[in-house]
Amino acid sequence: MLAFLQAAIYNSLLISGHSSVVERLVANEKVEGSTPFARSKNIVIKSKLITEIFQKSLSDKDIRGFKKSYFYYVIFRIIRNFLIKDIIIKIYNFKVFGSIKKNYTSYFLLKKCEFGDYHEINTIKRFSNYKKIFLIDCGCNYGFYSLYTASISNKNYVISIEASSQTSNEFLKNLKINNFKNISFLNKAVSDIDNKELYFNESENDWESSLSHDQFKLKTVNKVKTTKIDTLTQSYTIEDYQLFIKLDIEGHEMNAIHGALETIKKFSPIIIIEFSKHIFDNLKNIDFLKNFLKNFDYQIYDTKKNIVQLEEVLQKINQLKKRYKTIGNYYLIKNSSNNLKTFKQND
Repeated sequence: MLAFLQAAIYNSLLISGHSSVVERLVANEKVEGSTPFARSKNIVIKSKLITEIFQKSLSDKDIRGFKKSYFYYVIFRIIRNFLIKDIIIKIYNFKVFGSIKKNYTSYFLLKKCEFGDYHEINTIKRFSNYKKIFLIDCGCNYGFYSLYTASISNKNYVISIEASSQTSNEFLKNLKINNFKNISFLNKAVSDIDNKELYFNESENDWESSLSHDQFKLKTVNKVKTTKIDTLTQSYTIEDYQLFIKLDIEGHEMNAIHGALETIKKFSPIIIIEFSKHIFDNLKNIDFLKNFLKNFDYQIYDTKKNIVQLEEVLQKINQLKKRYKTIGNYYLIKNSSNNLKTFKQND
């Protein structure tokens, strides 16, 4: 199929009759023998054809199948600047729009042909095999965790929460093409107080917008209402589920935990959390997390299933080079819960 794609793209780019148009367009050189208007019109036509051919070549194929294809990477590198709309990608048991914009997280599905976070995905899958999952996905972005969890069993249930209005639109597009009935969505900010209208800093990169800081190239500042996890869970019967809380909210994670203490006390959820400089720049968050771990009998685990002390986390954070902000995902798991045995099982 990729060979067909290469030939089809090359042929579509020859519509104007110029034998070297491919090389000139890729090199961003002027195509002689036509007016600027004609060149522009031809490029639009060709770009539409390239997009349609590329989309067709990926239809109903798991994007992970192209991961080791050097040919795919070469083709994508050549045509990516000619794509005129997002590409629908199949991955695992669901579909998402792979953005053609490099500042969108879903662009990397097209570029790398994978999502990553394999341990987290396998952990969710393993627990889902034993018991239905209730996932509260805080900072759901375009929705990978939410869609994956919903796709592996229709008995699982997901509350997806995203503060960015722009990224929320991306999530809703993905939800629509999958038509999952076991996902609820909220365009709110998870915090320690309900219904407070706060300013939300939106970055040009959709993975770094934040309620707690603006340490990025700021795009817009919008107002968003807050919600507590404790308030959300009051409307659901969670006793029959294994509760997961995923926190990736750019420095506001401790506020979210503070607003979930009743839920944590009652259901002992597994918490997947991204540790970043943005959390621990606020020294109060260090004390809060230390007290939370002690009072609720929780431990920190890394993706190799090893216990990690808070001091080790802080040391890794402090050792980060200036341009890096995160050390990745960790788990918070209650010591006396039944979750540890399942968590430590081999995949």
